[in-house]
Amino acid sequence: MSSKKSKPPIDNKAIRVRLERARDERLVVGARRWIRGADYLEGFVVGIGKRWVALAKLDSRVSFDGWTLLRLKDIQAVTLEPDPDCFTVKALRARSEWPPPSADVELDDLRGAATAAAAVAPTTSVFVEFDRPDICYIGSLVSVDDKGLRLLEVDTQAEWRRKPRSIDRDDVTRIDFGGRYEEALALVAGAAPDQ
Repeated sequence: MSSKKSKPPIDNKAIRVRLERARDERLVVGARRWIRGADYLEGFVVGIGKRWVALAKLDSRVSFDGWTLLRLKDIQAVTLEPDPDCFTVKALRARSEWPPPSADVELDDLRGAATAAAAVAPTTSVFVEFDRPDICYIGSLVSVDDKGLRLLEVDTQAEWRRKPRSIDRDDVTRIDFGGRYEEALALVAGAAPDQ
């Protein structure tokens, strides 16, 4: 294992307990991961599996913006807003965005998570944050197996690439789907060409 992927000891059981509490009590949660340069993410826990956790993601306008799937093993710390009637919840209720939207996503392995995300939304964002914490690959899932996944990318001008990108299973640290940006790309680009 390379030094860039080594991590400090983390109490995975305590993190899971906090995530379960956040899910059960519908508390705002913040997740910090030990990946250098990775985003701090806020939202509501809507699912926990063996290897992945699903958040209904909050944006800076205190509104839901799709879902984020995070690998459990990458989570270093979880912060909870202990007030179930905090400002965020009040704002979401006022906007008729409460309760958090759930997504029926398999969270026990990458294959299930990626396939379910692709079934919910036409475009998916795949992050490989150990190598490139500053970018993600957005596109249509072509295939996924035990080795990794293949994604037909759509660029920032909403143009489909000609060939799918292969991404190793162990490199995928986060998957986003159902967000406004992914939706906008899909609207402009249209359906992905057959592969």
